[in-house]
Amino acid sequence: MHNRTKEKNRGTTKRILSRFMIFLAMFLLLVTAGRTAMAAEGLEVHFLNVGQGDSTLIRQGDHAMLIDAGREEDKDTILNYLLSTEGITSLDYVVGTHPHEDHIGSLDSVIESVNVGEVLLPDVITTTRTFEQVLTAIDSKGLGITVPVPGTSYPLGDASFTVFAPVSDYGDDLNNWSIALKVTYGESDFLFTGDAEASAEQDIVSAGFDLSADVFQAGHHGSDTSNSNLLLDSADPAFVVISCGAGNSYGHPNQEALDRFWNHGAKIFRTDAQGTIVASSDGTSISWSTEPSENWAPGGASSLATTRGAGSSSEIQVHITETGSKYHSAGCQYLRSSDIIVTLDDAKARGLTPCSKCNPPQ
Repeated sequence: MHNRTKEKNRGTTKRILSRFMIFLAMFLLLVTAGRTAMAAEGLEVHFLNVGQGDSTLIRQGDHAMLIDAGREEDKDTILNYLLSTEGITSLDYVVGTHPHEDHIGSLDSVIESVNVGEVLLPDVITTTRTFEQVLTAIDSKGLGITVPVPGTSYPLGDASFTVFAPVSDYGDDLNNWSIALKVTYGESDFLFTGDAEASAEQDIVSAGFDLSADVFQAGHHGSDTSNSNLLLDSADPAFVVISCGAGNSYGHPNQEALDRFWNHGAKIFRTDAQGTIVASSDGTSISWSTEPSENWAPGGASSLATTRGAGSSSEIQVHITETGSKYHSAGCQYLRSSDIIVTLDDAKARGLTPCSKCNPPQ
């Protein structure tokens, strides 16, 4: 009787162990499938071509966020991209980096047209009609405003983003009030600083945040007053995406900023020359919808591409003045009185030497 009881107990134990092993196998299968699905979905960062403005859509699985919404005239472009191209009717977060029209011009239309979970704005106000329209849209949808605290992280599906700025009170300098943040998915990092100028960039670096990033959206559309060497040293990006408009009157991206990107070894993408640009990450590596740009010419002044490390001197075009002894890159400050386009060979044949200020091809 005692032996039969022991055998019965052993049988019960075997059945329990067998069921447990089946459950464990099913659990591991589900976990593996979940990881595979995450890797397949990945992270997408869409740098929209909205001319001389900023608007970036970030997707991870069923989750999405929008950083800035271009100018008011970009409303149809942005909404068509969200609703028709990407089929997005809901955004977890909408971020207005700072209240300038080229960043929040269509933010009210976005808030009115899709479901929005949370609106992030810096703690600064302005009396412009554009900003008031954003506030009206927020109120009409029954939303509140989140003023992000530097160091705070937010989930975005299997990704997340951490806010770094603003870290100080910048008075009436709206550019420096820009929300800066880094989106992280696995081992891939994307850094955004809005229109923060060099002084605010220094504050961000001094705050001690981990700014390292694979991709950096150039500050202030590639302005020379942003994109400081200090920030670039801290971020050390492999890629820089420049959002700016073709033929813009500001000369964005400026030659000085382009030179810094070049000197840091970064590859560039630019919406003025390449349109909307999409980066995709599987959590380990990043792929792009197009090849990096070879156009290292400043914006606005010339539609001719200045390439570096490619092409012959008989094909490369530079700029000279009527009486000067130097040749220049497009947009150089010394071209204000006259601007004559010649080949690099022609400039050298005239005995001209490269300008030390704009660092033209040599």
